[in-house]
Amino acid sequence: MKLRITAVFATLMFSLASRAWGASESPPAGTSVHAFIDVTCAEDFKDYALKSRATVSEWYPRINEILSGPDHALPFDTIAILFEPGLRVPALTNGNVIRADCNYIKVMPDDYRAMIIHELTHVVQHYRGAPSNASWIVESIADYVRHKYFEKDIQETLRLQQNGVLSHYTNKEPYFLSLQNGGTSLDDQGYLKSYTVGATFLFWLEKHKDPQIVQKLNLALSQGTYATNLFRDWCGIALDDLWTEFVTQSKSKQS
Repeated sequence: MKLRITAVFATLMFSLASRAWGASESPPAGTSVHAFIDVTCAEDFKDYALKSRATVSEWYPRINEILSGPDHALPFDTIAILFEPGLRVPALTNGNVIRADCNYIKVMPDDYRAMIIHELTHVVQHYRGAPSNASWIVESIADYVRHKYFEKDIQETLRLQQNGVLSHYTNKEPYFLSLQNGGTSLDDQGYLKSYTVGATFLFWLEKHKDPQIVQKLNLALSQGTYATNLFRDWCGIALDDLWTEFVTQSKSKQS
């Protein structure tokens, strides 16, 4: 209970303390990003805290520029990262507060900072009232940023068998591996699996259909104007037809 109270209190305090800048205004000249890292619930995570502060300082403004351009104001001037055990999910973000599970970080197979990059993207997104049919895009954009710009391992296609099931993925790609082991077919609306599946699809769209697709989707979600038919407007054909083309190309690469 004490750990829970500590996390809730810290979340509340830093949500209230941090200024959220409106879309039409910029932070005052000289405004810098402040990173608060809480390891009171995980004393052995002090090294992670130092790395996390550096990650926030470098990547929070960079992600904001990637998605919204160099002149777009940061949504918050303070970011809080709370390391805590027993979160039951690897990490989650609410506003400017990122909560990360210590136990998961200790056993995760890749650089934990990549997870922080994903969550920092959610801070930058800060969408108010994104429609439920766009939830896959929200997570896909976060993994797109993570894999294209931080890990630099994003691919244009998936390794798909003819039945639409992923193949030849290892524990170095845990989300792909979980879908592969589950025998999940991605033939029909596989983009709804989001995360690295959706990120790969967005990268393919960027390469073959619209080089600004990610930035356009981010803007539409930020302004509350997203609709599925935007894919047809920007890419020439409907979303499901784009996915079918992407799947066909992915399968052809494995033939």
